[in-house]
Amino acid sequence: MLSKKISIVTVLCSMVAGLAFSTVANAHPRWILPSHFSISKEGGDWLTFDVTASHGTFVLDKPAGAENARIVMPDGRQERPDAILRGKRRSVFDFHFTEEGTHRVQINNFPSYVTQYKAGKRDTRKRLRASKVERDALLPEGARDVVSTLNYTRAETYITVGKPSDKPFPLEGKYLELQPETNPADIVATEPVRFQLFFNGKAQAGVKAEITRDGTLYRNQQEQIDVVSDEQGFIEFTPEVAGRYLLKASHKAPIANNPLADNMNVAVHLTFEAVLP
Repeated sequence: MLSKKISIVTVLCSMVAGLAFSTVANAHPRWILPSHFSISKEGGDWLTFDVTASHGTFVLDKPAGAENARIVMPDGRQERPDAILRGKRRSVFDFHFTEEGTHRVQINNFPSYVTQYKAGKRDTRKRLRASKVERDALLPEGARDVVSTLNYTRAETYITVGKPSDKPFPLEGKYLELQPETNPADIVATEPVRFQLFFNGKAQAGVKAEITRDGTLYRNQQEQIDVVSDEQGFIEFTPEVAGRYLLKASHKAPIANNPLADNMNVAVHLTFEAVLP
């Protein structure tokens, strides 16, 4: 009987710890960092990927999960990683790349919901993790200016084996998506890069994106590049220095007639490298 009670407590503690990790990870930008971005070895090669949630560019911080990582093959089919490990500050997964062409590696999280409201005499702004359906049972009496937001983030990177693919991957048609017009395998320092952003399947103007090169811990300035998508959803920028970069694009929009949320806050986090010219 005692062992059964201990088991129940252990399970509950594990669930609470899991929720805490999930909350922390969702509060930080998530990204994927591969050991290499291209493979020229005959017969392919193994690559390993770090996954974390961090406000610092490529600084290992919180262990974002990699269980739903997928490798989109050049022909569009999806494969799972060969091995996954979750540590205290990062998750790691491995995959053996053999097929020629460009692959997209992605971790798309599940939609999460946050409700914000004002309470008290001072209109203190508060929040809770709940959708419109769940919030009524959780909101305190007298809550005001109640708004529920759907949050969704895609973390992506591209790996090329041999010759890059010419055909772009099809759009999923929901939330925020990025489609490279410049193949990630062809990004060269000092040369312009062109990407296109879509929201719910349509080219989206006004999406803000920031691009930051690795090594911010070792320089006084972030040297961040800020861009905004044009009427056709295109963003264009030039990485002046070779290295690894993190692009973070985000878009907010109201949702009409949705039973779960009033607004949507969606993002794409893309890791890429610019090679020496």
